[in-house]
Amino acid sequence: HELATLSPNLIEAHMTSYDELLEEGIIEIFEEINPITDYTGESWELHFGEIEWGEESMSMKHAQKLGLSHTKPLYVNTKLINKKTGEIKKQKLFVADIPVMSNRGTFVVNGNERVVVMQIIRAEGILFIETKTSTPQKPQFAVKLMPLRGRWFDFEVNKYGVMSVKLLDKRPRILLTTLLRALGYSSNEDIKKALDVKSLPEFEEDYLANTFEKDPTTNTEEALLEIYRKLRPEDSINIENATEFLENMFFSRRRFYLGKIGRYQLNKKLGIEGKITKEDYLLKKEDLVHVVKALIKLNNGLVEVDDIDSLANRRIRGVGELIGERLRMGTLRLEKNTRDRMSTYGPEDLVTPSLLVNTKPVSSAINEFFGSSAVSRYMDQENILSELETKRRITAGGPRGLTKERATFSVRDVHSSHYSKLCPVTTPEGPSIGIVSHLAIYARINEFGFIEAPYYRVLSNVNLEEVDAKLLDGLVVRMDAKDEAGKVVFKKGDKLTAAKVEAAAKKGLKEIKVEPKVTNEVVYLSSDEELKYRIGPASIKTNEDGSIKDDSLFVRYSGTYNKIPVSELDFIDINPGQIAGLGFSLVPFSMNDDPTRSLMASNMQRQAVPLVKPTAPIVGTGYEKIVAQSSGRAVFAEQDGEVIESDAGFVTVQYADKSKETFDIEKFTKTNQNTSFSQTAVAKLGDKFKKGDLLVDGPSMDNGELALGQPLTAAFMVYEGYNYEDGIVISEKLVKEDTLTSVHIKEYTQDIRETKLGNEQITRDIPNIGEYALRNLDDEGIVRVGASVGSQDILVGIIAPKGETELTAEERLLRAIFGEYARDVRDNSLRMPHGDKGIVIGVQVLDKAKGDKLNPGVLKQVKVWVAKTSKISVGDKLTGIHGDKGVISKILPEEDMPYLEDGTPIDIILSPMFVKRMNLGQIRELETAAIAKSLGIRVAVPPFAELDFEKLDEVAKKKGIQPTIRQKLYDGRTGKPFDQEVMVGPRYIVKLNHLSSDKIHARSTGSYTLVTQQPLGGKAQFGGQRFGEMEVWALEAHSAVHNLQELLTIKSDDVIGRAAAYKSIIQGTPIEAPNIPESFKVFMSELRALGLNPELIELDEDDIDEAELVEGVIDDEVNPSAEIQAE
Repeated sequence: HELATLSPNLIEAHMTSYDELLEEGIIEIFEEINPITDYTGESWELHFGEIEWGEESMSMKHAQKLGLSHTKPLYVNTKLINKKTGEIKKQKLFVADIPVMSNRGTFVVNGNERVVVMQIIRAEGILFIETKTSTPQKPQFAVKLMPLRGRWFDFEVNKYGVMSVKLLDKRPRILLTTLLRALGYSSNEDIKKALDVKSLPEFEEDYLANTFEKDPTTNTEEALLEIYRKLRPEDSINIENATEFLENMFFSRRRFYLGKIGRYQLNKKLGIEGKITKEDYLLKKEDLVHVVKALIKLNNGLVEVDDIDSLANRRIRGVGELIGERLRMGTLRLEKNTRDRMSTYGPEDLVTPSLLVNTKPVSSAINEFFGSSAVSRYMDQENILSELETKRRITAGGPRGLTKERATFSVRDVHSSHYSKLCPVTTPEGPSIGIVSHLAIYARINEFGFIEAPYYRVLSNVNLEEVDAKLLDGLVVRMDAKDEAGKVVFKKGDKLTAAKVEAAAKKGLKEIKVEPKVTNEVVYLSSDEELKYRIGPASIKTNEDGSIKDDSLFVRYSGTYNKIPVSELDFIDINPGQIAGLGFSLVPFSMNDDPTRSLMASNMQRQAVPLVKPTAPIVGTGYEKIVAQSSGRAVFAEQDGEVIESDAGFVTVQYADKSKETFDIEKFTKTNQNTSFSQTAVAKLGDKFKKGDLLVDGPSMDNGELALGQPLTAAFMVYEGYNYEDGIVISEKLVKEDTLTSVHIKEYTQDIRETKLGNEQITRDIPNIGEYALRNLDDEGIVRVGASVGSQDILVGIIAPKGETELTAEERLLRAIFGEYARDVRDNSLRMPHGDKGIVIGVQVLDKAKGDKLNPGVLKQVKVWVAKTSKISVGDKLTGIHGDKGVISKILPEEDMPYLEDGTPIDIILSPMFVKRMNLGQIRELETAAIAKSLGIRVAVPPFAELDFEKLDEVAKKKGIQPTIRQKLYDGRTGKPFDQEVMVGPRYIVKLNHLSSDKIHARSTGSYTLVTQQPLGGKAQFGGQRFGEMEVWALEAHSAVHNLQELLTIKSDDVIGRAAAYKSIIQGTPIEAPNIPESFKVFMSELRALGLNPELIELDEDDIDEAELVEGVIDDEVNPSAEIQAE
């Protein structure tokens, strides 16, 4: 099945958006504050000129290595004019270090790779909505005017048919006729003329007349004063203030800025024609007239209400816009600070631009954005797919966005306008469901931020003004074509040529009806444009020349789905799978899976661990290569050439033009998620290659294709109860042969600091440490590369000076003889955490004395990288690619696994209960893979494509292969066959980053909370297992009093008792009776805080009758002030 020739660039949106910011956005930001004048406007004027870029400080890899940001400096040329003396001073100022985007669409900030997630927000401009007071009997509608920056205005009609607008909160509404008068349309006639009332049909209700009736004003001046009186009642009322107030509210760039998208939407909705220029980014008074006109039409049913959840009214904010917004905030702060400084200097002072301008707010705004913004994310680098999916993620949260608590079902739900634009399946499970979504695979974002989808044009009723004449070459005329004079230019059945069509168009021919044909012309349409056209499915049957076989078909048109004749068709989808996002498009037979399972499948692929031996799937979708190409982790040839050097560390090629290029091969690169990225040279010495050929394979790749897992021989059967609750049984062969083995790399960092008592030191001479513990350290005290280290092993030997009391005579003598060696020091060494082990693969020392940038108070920084080989083990999570996840419950010896009649043992046993999950795609995958494997081929199954399985069967039969899915299996332990035949075949199995070795945890003693003195919780805190309230009930129910007592005292928060118990265990003496737990003492303190004074009573050990005790307490025979003494 041929995929669409269109090869999507999966990170194009990021690159384009950021380039726009660097080329145009920054200039516009400085234009907004240009020029800066002092508060009086009479002394100083600072102008910003052209911007300039410096060289990048270092390469991206070098920045990552040193823990710095990958940036380039931004400069701006300034000119300061002394208005009193006329003196001009020019200077080039440094503004900030701007982060550089890598070719993978990421940024390196403080050594970490970060990505900015795109945001979807309500598009600025105008919206037609139904009001909250609207009823079915009396519907009421409003027009919402929304600028890019500034206050939103609601133009409404009340139940009495009077039109008004809310300009300020907690202030009365302003009648729209009053507002129009204030804008210069003084009389009733002027308003009617501006609204072009004559062009409007007669309506049941005259909203304009109703509003005139309520309007107390008669001219512009009265209207201005009326508005000012209502909105600013506490201020002195005069015509100048009122005019300035209205001007600022609607027509000031600072207070109300429509922006490019706002103007585009406004013109489109209100029918305003003409080219958009930068001057149009502000509101004009004519726009408000159009808004009033639209309100009248809307309430009389001439205009349809907008769907706020449609993608026609929601747009994408890209990386450039999000960073640009923060930069703008920084420059506004810079403007205010500069103004404040201007007022401190007189015209006689020697002032330069650098003295007035402090650019710190701009750089701090950028740092703040990357450090704390909700849309700046730590890059998800589990594998190359998760890297790409993070960049294609779109969130409705973040600045100016929704919160999870406020988001309603309608916002989260799949909408018909999402077709081919947003993936209907891929979204998180949990509170963010529907708020975070992903771009569909072929979708792109246009200049206004709206998502567009591609379609093939169908030529049928051809408008010659829209279509290139060359596309009509060779087409057959369906109906006689006549020009304006009624003369027949082309007859039915004529074959067209481009020259004839061009000549006819010049003579005035507007349209030709031809036999419908699908062309290769790709047209991108946004959600509102799609509504105008009839769009058919990609599965349409065509002849070789592109002519359509069917007579009629179902199409999408204006929000409906109807059957029409083929002659009315405008476009068809380019690919059946264009509806899907990237993750979803990698699931073969997704059309046979329940959507919930497809969601899990596309989400879990992002958690797949890169394996040591990745293998591409037997049954894929064809998109695996696109992922590899877009990942930026593989190297493809840019032109024809030959490999002249090849090594494990690099590949050097010579191109046809004799130029040479060397590609370094990354090995064991640590990712943000502690997985390992390694590249492999595919091209060997002497190999000749063509442009686009693979030279170096990336991680999770097999020969230039995405390979997240391994194809394993699977059997669906019940096995000794080990399948219970999705348990998985695997063969020991997978462990021995490292089929599912992965490498994980952790970084351990330690700072060498200055302290009040002296500096810390890196050394091998650590007090009270035996020689065995120092076996892996070199002479300087740093672990050797290649050393095998385990739990609590020393990685860096560090000593720090201790606070000293007055020295005795003997100590002074020792100090005099041995110098500093006799000094008392503390061991601050960096050790491997509890439970970790691995092999040291790298060490780095950064030294402030050598010019490395380190935090204040830090002299040196040591980084140690430790790699751990993680073989598959019981408790690890595996999944297929249909959301069929499970946990390994048993690893059987290879000889005990069930085997086929030819003796082949099974690799993995899966639960046969998958049918209830409704992901039948796995059966389709298994049977297709079985045939493909026996034929020695690999198969691509594009999502939602119509598949012809009979062809595959025919090929198999011709080769003499009779694939059988259900086969007889034999028990490896007994050699006897199982009762029933079992479904067996290859399944693509993926290992997820939920490894039992990372989750298992144990503790004997450790740290305790300060108040209750109970052990901390969780593996990260080296905590204990909480014996909670319900567990106490369980032991109480069985009267296990002694177990219960020790669990709640010496094993928990009986401070004295637990120390005594530890001592007793070491000495082998009996453990003494427990004391009062600390939490009980806290409880007593809390009661005292409430004003109660509980006191504990000490009793002798002699048995006392309960009745006597109560009587004794009442008679005050027992001394109530006695307290229990801690034993």
